[in-house]
Parts: sequence; structure tokens; C-alpha cells
Amino acid sequence: MKAIKINIINKKMVYISFIFVILLTSTVFSGCLKNIGLGGEDYRWDVNWITQQDSYGTGDYGRRIEVQNVSRFYKFHIPIGYNPEILTPVVLCFHGGGGYPGAVRYQTDFDILADNEGFIIVYPGGHHGLWNDRLLFWNDGRTPKNDPSFSDIDDVGFISLLIDDLGMYFNIDENRIFATGISNGAMMSYRLASELSNKIAAIAPVAGQRAIGEFGQVPPVPVPIIHFHGILDEWAPYYGGKQVSSFFLEDFRNSVLNTTISWVIHNKCPLYPYDTFRIGNATCTKYGPGLNNSEVVLWTLEDGGHTWPGGKITKSEGDYLGIGVGPINHDISSMELIWKFFESNPKQ
Repeated sequence: MKAIKINIINKKMVYISFIFVILLTSTVFSGCLKNIGLGGEDYRWDVNWITQQDSYGTGDYGRRIEVQNVSRFYKFHIPIGYNPEILTPVVLCFHGGGGYPGAVRYQTDFDILADNEGFIIVYPGGHHGLWNDRLLFWNDGRTPKNDPSFSDIDDVGFISLLIDDLGMYFNIDENRIFATGISNGAMMSYRLASELSNKIAAIAPVAGQRAIGEFGQVPPVPVPIIHFHGILDEWAPYYGGKQVSSFFLEDFRNSVLNTTISWVIHNKCPLYPYDTFRIGNATCTKYGPGLNNSEVVLWTLEDGGHTWPGGKITKSEGDYLGIGVGPINHDISSMELIWKFFESNPKQ
């Protein structure tokens, strides 16, 4: 490529390194960018954009709302059999860093589970950084490395407004609003548990620990948590420390045990688990009961990478230049276990 034939060797190396990081980030986390429009919207998932008050039934929809003078969006699936006369639970599912709603929808197949179990599944869209308007991220509480304005993004406020906005069009059960997500989206779930516990009943983070120093705002009530994490995860190391690569956000991670115990203590659960069992290469450790009968559950996947147990990965998430998201554990279905946990943990 002529573009990289620069005479000064340092400039050449900087340019090539920058291109490598951009390609790696977009390839590993977001999929084929040709399918994403400006602002990160995923055009592989056609939805009916709601722009006016009306009666809506089963189907795929989207809404745009303004937050901090910026247009944000979310997409969602209303399950088969939805009855506007009956309160319906809501699951918020957050994509990973550099991802988008359509990717996590594909990875989890939550739409199918929503149809079978009768809940609304919502896929919020993150915000983009100044350096790239296609890759979407969440302000999960970590320190940004290359974009100081990142810390000013009010994603907690966005989700709070999203819940209110969804309730204007559908009969949602405010006592059964839950959050799950992977990677950056998992960490966003932890932030919501800490800062939006008045609306979020329980969370299910996958492959993402709480941010260091997350309890700057201590949640006033206990929040039940079920966490899934693979020991082979290089992007969110199980034992903590520096992740394999990070261009955009602070890349030092809490250990999974540190994250788990911090919430065990907050929920006032006994420090020793009351139950531990194994299914294949998946080990479940349960702590509780705590305040308001709350519980903290950890699933450790010996053969799991930076993936949804029982889920899928997009084509571009496979091995790329020796770095990929790693293997998927198929001994359990995290999606089914997440919903079972949510069903048992409405807001107290």
C-alpha cells in the first residue's frame, strides 16, 4: 500500500501500529463494519422504528431518544403472545466494547428465549468515541486512555431514560427489569447494579468484572448477581491483571473472585458458599442468602474464553493474527440460566 511507504521509519511504525489496533479492535469485537452505519446502527437487523404513540404488538422495534443533546438508540424484540394488559418483564442485553446490538443478539439468540418465556429483550446501542464513529462502547466506570470526553458520557442516565421510554409504549413490569451483557457490556451491568438499583432488579455479567473503584456510589439495596467467566479469557483475565490488548479503555482488571466477594459482602451474604456443583467443565458456586434473600452466583468455565457459554461468536470474532475471543463452553446455556435466575429474583 502506498499509504504506508513513509520515509521516516518511526512514522511508518506508528502508522502501521495504529492501523493494526483499529483493525484488531473492530475485527475482534464488532464484526464486519460494512454492515454498520454511522452512529453504529446495525443494518443487518431491520426493525420498525417507533416515532409516535400507538398500540404495538409482537415484533422487532427501535427507538431513538436524546441524551445529553445526542441521539441514542435501542432495539428490542416484543415476544410472541405479548398482552398489553399484562405486566411483562424486561431484560436489557448489552453488547461488548466495539460491538453493536445486532452482534449480541446473534451471539445469544435471546429473541427465541424471549418468545418461549414471555419477556421483552432490549439491546441498547452504546456510544462512539471521538476517534471512531462506528465502534460502540459503554462508560462502565473505567478510565479512558485516549478520549477524555468518554468519562462525561452518561450511560447510566441513558439506560434510566430508556426504561422510562419503553414503558410509554409497552406494559413493562417495573419490578422485573434485569441487565446482562458481555465484556464492556458486563461491566456496564455492574455499574447499573451499583448506580441504578432503584430500577434494576438483578444482573448477569458475562466475561467482565466490575470496574476498579466501582463502589464510589454504594447501591442502597442488595442486587442479586449471576456471573459467568471463562478461565481461558484473555480479554478479561479470570485472575485479574492486564488484558491482552486495549486501545481505548484502562486495561487492568479486578479478579473474578474479588468482584464476586465484593458483592457477597455488599449483599450481606455469608462469605462461604452454601452450594457448589459441577456440570462438565462448568463449576457453579452459590453464596447466600443475604439481605432481602439476595444471592450471588458464580459460574466458572474451565474451557471458556471471552464468550457466552452455550452461545455463538460472529465470524470475525474467531482467531485473528493469533488473538481471538477463545473457546465457548457448551456444558451449560448461560442464556437459559440467566433467565431462570432473573425469574427467581424480582425486585424486593
